[in-house]
Amino acid sequence: MITAVTRAKAYLKVRHKNVRDAMKELQLDGLLLTHPPDIAYLTNFGGEDSVGLITDKEFHLITDFRYEEQAQLEAGWLKLTIRDGKMEEALAKVIGAVASGGGGGKAKKLGYEANFATVGQIDALTRALKEANSTAQLVPLENVMLNIRKVKDDHEIDLVRKSAAVAEEAFNAIRDEIKVGQTENYLAGLLVFELRSRGATNSSFPVIVAAGSNSSLPHYRPSEVLVQRDQPLLIDWGALYKGYCSDLTRTLMVGRVSPRMKQIYKVVYEAQQAALKFLRPGVTTVQADRVARDLIDQAGFGKQFGHGLGHGIGRDIHELPTLRKTGGDEELRPGMIVTVEPGIYLSGEGGVRIEDDVLITHSGCEVLTSLDRTFEACHLE
Repeated sequence: MITAVTRAKAYLKVRHKNVRDAMKELQLDGLLLTHPPDIAYLTNFGGEDSVGLITDKEFHLITDFRYEEQAQLEAGWLKLTIRDGKMEEALAKVIGAVASGGGGGKAKKLGYEANFATVGQIDALTRALKEANSTAQLVPLENVMLNIRKVKDDHEIDLVRKSAAVAEEAFNAIRDEIKVGQTENYLAGLLVFELRSRGATNSSFPVIVAAGSNSSLPHYRPSEVLVQRDQPLLIDWGALYKGYCSDLTRTLMVGRVSPRMKQIYKVVYEAQQAALKFLRPGVTTVQADRVARDLIDQAGFGKQFGHGLGHGIGRDIHELPTLRKTGGDEELRPGMIVTVEPGIYLSGEGGVRIEDDVLITHSGCEVLTSLDRTFEACHLE
């Protein structure tokens, strides 16, 4: 029998304080949460179709009958509202209760994450507030929660570490089962089965299995294409474990390897090694990207490395910070977890990507993933 959680965990209270500090700095009375990973980050409630409202004193969750018992079990300390009508009408009532002192304070300025709330949601809430004679002002924000979430606490680091371990165990379980004549879809499904049989909720994103020339498509989706000899086989996967993601890529070489593919594997491997040695607090996201990119450029494959070096991971598979050559630059800090995934993609021939998950520590970095990435280890006879 599952015991209901009636008090917020200590690590959740620290996160609440961080959000309230941000609200104070932004001169907000509350923050609306419409993105499920943000709600889960602050409450451990894992349901969907729900909205959170954190004020200076209390935390409200508006959900429906489907998630009532789940909310009570996972986060029974929340101020829970079970709607039986439209979300915006229920939310307007909660905001009205807050404004009248029944919910822990003022509700004149309420922020919302514009990247995760739809225009329709905000328009409907604006109308509902007007009909309720509320003077609450809705303030669009950008990446407030993502910026708070990008530095992981010890609890999160442990879960990402476990997620990575589950992902590696699942890969090792299928590696020796890979055979010429199997389809990409079959191997993707087998990998998901092994992830879930080891405690993962699911894969952290749709598994990529790309055989032969398909490996030159960075975000390829597996199909009925067969694994064949003397071709690369790129596998990109991760585990979703207790709400946290891992993200790995290995490029296997099946049978004989052409000199060209062996060359680009060597370049990608050396680019990743250089980046891993370079990562530490104070290094910027652009500098980290440049270390790997310069090496690939010098080898003559710069145009074939078109994506960034990596990205943050956590409750979302893509989080801040982003390691890339353009689009903003920031210093890496202890507690950030990023992927390091250089790649070279030759259209019509195939591609190579090697990806691992890395924790920025106080003195440097720790690679959380341990699967051998050398060419010899990734060569299947």
